[in-house]
Amino acid sequence: MTKKNKQKKKINLISRMIWLMFIILLIVFMGLVINLNILPAQYFSLLIVAVVILSLILSGILLFPKVKSKIKIIGIIFALLINGVFVFGITKLYSTIDFLNGITDDKYQTENYFVIVRNDSKYSSLEDLNNKKMGIFNSTAGSYKSARKQILSKTNTRNIDYQDNLILGDDLLDRKVDAIFVSEGYRDNMVEEIDAFAANTKIIHTISIKTKSKSIVKKVKVTEESFNIFISGIDTYGKISSVSRSDVNMIVTVNPNTHQILLTSIPRDYYVQLNGTTGRKDKLTHAGMYGVDKSVKTLEDLFQIDINYYAKVNFSTLVKVVDIIGGIDVYSDASFIPWTDRTVRIRKGNMHMNGKTALAFARERHAYREGDRHRVKNQQDVFTAIMNKMLSSETLLRKYDSLLGTLKNSFQTNMDQGDLKSLIRTQIRKMPKWTIISQSVNGTDSSNYTYSYPTQKLYVMEPDMKTVTAATAKIKEVFEAK
Repeated sequence: MTKKNKQKKKINLISRMIWLMFIILLIVFMGLVINLNILPAQYFSLLIVAVVILSLILSGILLFPKVKSKIKIIGIIFALLINGVFVFGITKLYSTIDFLNGITDDKYQTENYFVIVRNDSKYSSLEDLNNKKMGIFNSTAGSYKSARKQILSKTNTRNIDYQDNLILGDDLLDRKVDAIFVSEGYRDNMVEEIDAFAANTKIIHTISIKTKSKSIVKKVKVTEESFNIFISGIDTYGKISSVSRSDVNMIVTVNPNTHQILLTSIPRDYYVQLNGTTGRKDKLTHAGMYGVDKSVKTLEDLFQIDINYYAKVNFSTLVKVVDIIGGIDVYSDASFIPWTDRTVRIRKGNMHMNGKTALAFARERHAYREGDRHRVKNQQDVFTAIMNKMLSSETLLRKYDSLLGTLKNSFQTNMDQGDLKSLIRTQIRKMPKWTIISQSVNGTDSSNYTYSYPTQKLYVMEPDMKTVTAATAKIKEVFEAK
C-alpha cells in the first residue's frame, strides 16, 4: 500500500469517527429539543429541514470513499464545528430542562422550628437543657403540635406555655426562661420587634417538618386568557419550600392578548383580615407564616379577584442572582445604614450593589419617612435592575447555566411545566412587545393589636380603601382588555 493510500485510508477512518460522533450528538440534541418542547411548529419544522440537509451533506462527504482528501478534510473541520455547536446547545437545553423540572415542585412545604438560647449561656445542645426552664409559644397553627411533641420527646425541661410570642422573646433576654421553642416565622418577628434579640441569642436545635401543600391553582389557558400571579418574597434564607413571612407581596396581572403586564405592590405591613380568621386583623406579612395559600386567599379577599398562580422566592435567590450577574446599578435617594444589615453602607446617588447590599436596600424602611411605601419603590427598582441585567444578551450568554442552576433551587411556582412552555413557545413565535405598568396601594401609619400578636401593639399600615378600590379597578381593566 502506497503512502498516499495509507493517508487516504486514515482520513476515511477519521471521517467515519467524526460522522458517528455527529450522529450521536444530533440524536441527543434533537431528543432534548423534543423533550423541552418550546419551539413553535414553524421553527421546529425549519430545524428538521436544516438537520436533514446538513446530515445528507456531511454523510456524503465523510462516508463516500471516493471524495477527494482535501474536500474530506474540509468536511471533517466543518463537522467538528457543528459538533461543537451541538455540545453547546445540549448543555443549554439540559440546563433549561433541569431548571423547569426544579421550579414547579410545590407539592410540599417545610416548616422550621427552633430551640433558642441566649448567646452568653453555656447551653449548646438539648442535653444541656435538662431540668431547665423552656418557654413554648402555645399555637395550633401549621405543624406546631407535631413539632412541640417532637421537642418534648427529646428534652427533659420544665416547660412554660406562652400566649404571646413577643413576651416569650423578652423573657428569654430577661433570663426568666433558659430557652424558648418557636417557629421560624415567629423567631423572625422577634428579630424585627425586639431590640438586640438577634445579637443576643443563638439557635441550638432545629426541627424541620415537611407537610403537603394545599393546591390553590386556578388553571387557565395562559396563552389565550388573562391571569394573575402572586409574587411572594419570603424573608428567609435556605430552602425555598420554607414557610415564612412574606416580605415582598406583588400581584402580577398578565394579559396575553393585549401584551400588558400590571404590577400591583402591597406593603408588607398592610393591616388586613387574614382569610379564614375572625376578630383582629393582621399584617399581610404574617399571612406567610401560615403558608403561601393564606397570603393568596387574603389578597383575593382584599381585591375581590381570583389569583391563578403564585411564584415564591427568598433572600437567597436575590443575593445569589445579583452576585452571579456581577451586581446591579441602582439609584438611592438617601444615604443610610440598613436596619437589617448594619455592615452595609448605602450612599446617595447611583450605586453599584452586590447581592448583600441589594437585599439590604430592598428591605429597608426605617431610613425613610414614608417607610413601607418607599420600600416598595426600592423593591421595584431592584427588580427592574435585575431584569434589565439578566435580559442583556451578554449576561444571558455568559451566565445562563449558573443563573438557571441558582433559580432552580430558589424559585417555586404552582404553574405547571405545560403552561410555562406554552408561554415561552408563544413568546418565541410572536415576539410581542410587552407594556409593563405598576401601581401600589397606600395607607396610613398606625399601631394596633394583631391576630398573630393579640396582646401587644405593632406597627401596621391602615389601608386607604380608595387606593385599594382604584387598584382593583386597574387590575380588572388590564385583565379584561381585548
